[in-house]
Amino acid sequence: MNDELIAARVDRLPVSRFHWKLLALVSLPFFFDISDIFTFSYAAPALVKEWGLSIPAIAMLTSGGFFGMFLGATLGGMLSDRIGRKRALIIYVTFYSLFSLANALAPNVPILMITRVLTGVGISSATAVVMAYIAEMFPARSRGTWQGWAMVIALTGIPITSWVARLVVPSGPDGWRWIFVWGALGIVFLAFAKFFPESPRWLSRQGRLAEADALLRRIETEVEKSAGPLPEAVAAVRPPEVRARWTAMFKGQYIGRTLTLWAIWILQTLGFYGFQAWVPTLLVKHGITITHSLTYITLINVGAVPGALIATYLADRFERKFSIAAAAFLIAVFGLLYGLTFQPVLIVSFGFMVGMLLQTFAALCYAYTPEQYPTDIRNTGAGFAYGMGRLANVANAFIIAAIYTNFGYVWVFVYIAGAWLCTSAVTLLFGARTTGRRLETINPVPLHDAEGELDRSALRPGNR
Repeated sequence: MNDELIAARVDRLPVSRFHWKLLALVSLPFFFDISDIFTFSYAAPALVKEWGLSIPAIAMLTSGGFFGMFLGATLGGMLSDRIGRKRALIIYVTFYSLFSLANALAPNVPILMITRVLTGVGISSATAVVMAYIAEMFPARSRGTWQGWAMVIALTGIPITSWVARLVVPSGPDGWRWIFVWGALGIVFLAFAKFFPESPRWLSRQGRLAEADALLRRIETEVEKSAGPLPEAVAAVRPPEVRARWTAMFKGQYIGRTLTLWAIWILQTLGFYGFQAWVPTLLVKHGITITHSLTYITLINVGAVPGALIATYLADRFERKFSIAAAAFLIAVFGLLYGLTFQPVLIVSFGFMVGMLLQTFAALCYAYTPEQYPTDIRNTGAGFAYGMGRLANVANAFIIAAIYTNFGYVWVFVYIAGAWLCTSAVTLLFGARTTGRRLETINPVPLHDAEGELDRSALRPGNR
């Protein structure tokens, strides 16, 4: 029994009820992760009116949330690689749910700033775990499609949250508080956590091969009940495997992947949240009422679910890097057209196309990122990439506020389109190919240090 055989047994499992149940479980916290990311953008217009907040104040609160996301994605990803996917997800879901509720009780801007930071920590930590978990638990031939289906379920949270906001935010001076109560409902995941299996890949890389084997036997028995006898698992013969440390992200073949992923996530986050987080507030500042602004953004966000459905079709049929680059290019085109029109029908139409393609891109990128690191540092690597994007958005909120104040509404969307064009170019030129390949093939072992010498200090006795 070794790591390769454990991975081969996971990858050879046919699609069954087990996978669909696992999809439902992993999508539950993901649904509220996605929902809570957008709650502040819906509350912001009401805070402008009720608390008299300026655009720079909204930028500060937005930046606080993204700074928390940076901390959560980087530190939370590293913790998940140490304590396991299941235990980490339980901790993170509890954390972000409690602090989302604390947002609703905030009496002033300083307290709201603190709760936004801490909510961000929990949200991005949980998202990073889900990204890595799907990559590790679903077969190589279809993991992109499964990530797409997880996004389909999770992204229903955007239009649903939009409608919730449309109902509660205009309801009175404190209506905005209820949108944060909605974001805290992710806590219900804890009721189902006992059905959430640990990743066998992670267990085996910790030297806990007996546990990984026992867990896989239970999974295989369940799969056989609906799919019949399983094919034999064929594992490649590998040299002695080493444990990768987090510094491996910056060595050998991984440094190029790390820099490319950081660039993709930084650029796409500038464009993604430049649009999603600011559109409601900018529409209000442009003279559209809060009610109409929330109606427009709700109609725009209806495109989120079909966007993820498009990703389920593209994910494993075409090389992911090309689909990601194409989606980014189209977002730039429609986003610029959105900024150049002021007719309600065209605002909704172009906005719908942007909202749809944003989620096509997101589903593909969520599948693409964790594929490019070995199991030992998969959450760390994916979390750092995810986190760097969130860190960039700390400054992005102030950049957009400055562009709007000094140059006007249209130039905000020129800036957003530029970010997406750069995302497309970087992915196309430097992105790695991953579609349909086993994680262990994409990320071969043993790993070497910068001088090309085998890192013997990382060897684990259980894997020799």
